[in-house]
Amino acid sequence: MGRTPASPKKVSQTGAAVEKIRSRIIDLTIPPGSRIDEPLLLKEFQLGRTPAREAINQLAAEGFVNIMPNRGGTFVRKLDLAEIGEIVVAHQLVENNLAQLCRLDDETLADDLERIQTLYRVEVDNRRYLNITALNEQFHMRMNQSIGNSFFHGFAQSTHRHVRRLLVYLYTLESALPEQQDEQFELNLRQHDRIIEAVRDKDRETLTEVLPEHAGATQDRLVRLLQSNTVAPFPVKLRPLVLPGD
Repeated sequence: MGRTPASPKKVSQTGAAVEKIRSRIIDLTIPPGSRIDEPLLLKEFQLGRTPAREAINQLAAEGFVNIMPNRGGTFVRKLDLAEIGEIVVAHQLVENNLAQLCRLDDETLADDLERIQTLYRVEVDNRRYLNITALNEQFHMRMNQSIGNSFFHGFAQSTHRHVRRLLVYLYTLESALPEQQDEQFELNLRQHDRIIEAVRDKDRETLTEVLPEHAGATQDRLVRLLQSNTVAPFPVKLRPLVLPGD
């Protein structure tokens, strides 16, 4: 006899909880390294024990928390230098591949990107960091959707979710330098516009130039922050990703 399917109510409760907890991890409301345990989920998120365990397991599968029995609990994944370096490299890989595989014969792609960009611009103007990163993920995942490869889509989505947390961290640091942040957001918007134009014109050559450049802007923002002395210097150099054949 097969397993009894989970009730829609339980699935909905767990899914909503995961979404809420994930957002709070991404926007750093739940800081890196924080402990997340069942009592917290039971009390703060009004979960039952089974949905709480399911939420923790899903967040662990997504890489946002680490279950560490030897430390007696579950902890939000750290955002240290090693983690940042891994995110940057994965992001560059995803965008390099996207530039080569994005289907430019998707007739609704450019219009969809334009619509997302309009919403994105509003959130940038209002400096709502969580919404900015959500729409940025939506923008890039719409292009990934055109590829039609579920394995690559899964990797890209996982990467962009972790990029969101890194971006919120960078935006928060940049808020101490408003002029620099304004300049960086304007550059980001211009790059999005170039991506949309390249998609509309079916210009693969421009896309393979601007998408890796766009991914590299995250690393550039970090380097500029280090050079501004607003954060402590990291004792390592981040290097651009070089793909075979480059």
